[in-house]
Amino acid sequence: MSVISAILIAASFAQAPEPILWLQPSGQITLSGKPVQPTFSPGTRVIKTERGTTYDFDGKRSGILLPDVSALAFTNSFTVSTWIYLRSYVNDGPGAQILFRGDDRNGLDPYDLVIHGDGTINFFVRDSSSRGFCVSAEMPVAKWVHVVASWEMPTGQLNLWLNGANVAHATTSVQPFAVLDKGAAPGFGIGNVQNEKGPHNQPINGQLSDVRILRGVWTPEDLAFRKAGIPPLSTNPQ
Repeated sequence: MSVISAILIAASFAQAPEPILWLQPSGQITLSGKPVQPTFSPGTRVIKTERGTTYDFDGKRSGILLPDVSALAFTNSFTVSTWIYLRSYVNDGPGAQILFRGDDRNGLDPYDLVIHGDGTINFFVRDSSSRGFCVSAEMPVAKWVHVVASWEMPTGQLNLWLNGANVAHATTSVQPFAVLDKGAAPGFGIGNVQNEKGPHNQPINGQLSDVRILRGVWTPEDLAFRKAGIPPLSTNPQ
């Protein structure tokens, strides 16, 4: 290996951030680098697939729930990354949530990654006045798709990548807000909204694997060198 190649590889590893929230292929779930044990709603299973440890949601009341924590209250740039396998688009409610931070109030949810019934995946940010903006793209079913989405502060740029291709880009003045209503069951949901006993139910019918939320803006290429032994995220699964 040449000196230049070694420097480039070292730089790639140095770029890779530690996710704030990570559902790891090994099966460990970490928040700010520490193991956590979320609540698993009925209909959520932990299985093994070619993506490693995978979470299967039955599309009824399933979901993985975490309390609202300041580490996930992004008001600066952040990126979400996950592998998704959908069996159908929307079974119940106005959408099927992949990642969701919010509470039981209508329309006051700082950010989410959601599937709509028209067959699109949508990355939303919203401010404390319920103004929202998103980027979206057509989302296939019955195949593994790698999704990366980011919001950048202060430019307001939103980006969405599917299997390494930048499929949507836009700029917005909307900025996600930090403080949720403590009296309205604030929290974080994976595969559904944040409260399994609340008035809202937006489950996905499918599977998620290697879910990551990171500070800063990262592309699939940036994340490909995350750690030795983990397949590059930008690899097309087919």
